[in-house]
Amino acid sequence: MAQSYGPELWLVNWREAIVRMEQSTWLVAGLACMLSLSACATLNESECETVNWSELGRNDGAAGRSPSYVQRHREACQKYSLPVDETAWRAGWEGGIRRYCTPENGLSVGRDGSGYANSCPADVAPGFESAYRVGKRVHDARSEYDRLKRELEQLYDDLEDAAKGEDRSKVRNRISLKESDLFFAEGRVRDAERLYDRYLYEEAARRY
Repeated sequence: MAQSYGPELWLVNWREAIVRMEQSTWLVAGLACMLSLSACATLNESECETVNWSELGRNDGAAGRSPSYVQRHREACQKYSLPVDETAWRAGWEGGIRRYCTPENGLSVGRDGSGYANSCPADVAPGFESAYRVGKRVHDARSEYDRLKRELEQLYDDLEDAAKGEDRSKVRNRISLKESDLFFAEGRVRDAERLYDRYLYEEAARRY
């Protein structure tokens, strides 16, 4: 007889899948774009001549890029007087964007703190965006906590460097305030993580 799997096991499996997704890194070319406008071109001349537009659209969709992103390809290829097969690109994008716009990916993208281009089609956007907000809340809470912790550590260093009693008193006051901020930030992290866990469990229960 086939073994049944309840929400708890599905939750564990989903957690493992999310961890694997979070371990993958995205290469960012923003610095190159700042240094040279030509580096921002999505395609070079050779690529404009030989690219599989359907495959490129699918990749762009799977990366969560909006349907208007094809305009960047058009601008890149116009420099070489080469055409863009927008029909093929759009057909590929339609498939790729649906691979991107899943609740599981929404959680991962949100927890990474990555931006969302409002690119999901209307029929799948609610599920992705709901999950994205849950993941993003965890990311933002942890980021705030980490920032406050770094600032508190710097204040401890400042206290050691402060020579005068008056200066040390000012630093101690700032430390006290920062410790209070950090305490509340830690609470926001816990709240965000509880919401995240509850979302996972409810999704698992809904599916089963």
